[in-house]
Amino acid sequence: MTTGEAARMLGVGLNTVKRWINSGDLRGGRTPGGHWRISKDDLNAFMRTKGLPIPGRRKTAPARVLVVDDDPAECTLLKAVLEQADFPLNIQCVHDGYTGLMRIGAWRPDMLVLDILMPGIDGLEVLNRIRADPDLDDMAIVVVTALFDRSDVVQAARSAGAAALLPKPLEARRLLDIVGACLAAPVVCPDGAQEDRINGR
Repeated sequence: MTTGEAARMLGVGLNTVKRWINSGDLRGGRTPGGHWRISKDDLNAFMRTKGLPIPGRRKTAPARVLVVDDDPAECTLLKAVLEQADFPLNIQCVHDGYTGLMRIGAWRPDMLVLDILMPGIDGLEVLNRIRADPDLDDMAIVVVTALFDRSDVVQAARSAGAAALLPKPLEARRLLDIVGACLAAPVVCPDGAQEDRINGR
């Protein structure tokens, strides 16, 4: 299979797969034209080594994803993008940080997709309150914000433990790649997608 097909199957970015091949973690061979190809056996062996779910064995229980964004149109867009994932998701949207915190406490989502610029309790305050609760350590957080070019916001999101930071307008494929990586196996989110974290790539 191609590196692109492997990336989609693993739920990570194309550059991540190429980095695994170049480091020797994932075995691949080159075609006469210089393109990488990966056998299914080698990919399955890699997934077993990394503790990743083998294709066709993904758990069927939908992962819970909470979207927190004060713009209803943005919430609708994010939900529509997430519904394109090739694995089951249970998606809920709320429109302010306070309601988001209440929903997190009651629903315990597996992942949070969070805006930063919101009235009242903004996204950074939501992040800080989440990270103050050790019971929420396993919840992955993806920040999607129009403040992507603000270095102070990037640093604050990183310090608060965001798994990734993506700019608005949203690049749908990147969001799906990151969500897939984080939900497939926790090890992939911080390690396998390292160059994608906080860089929005």
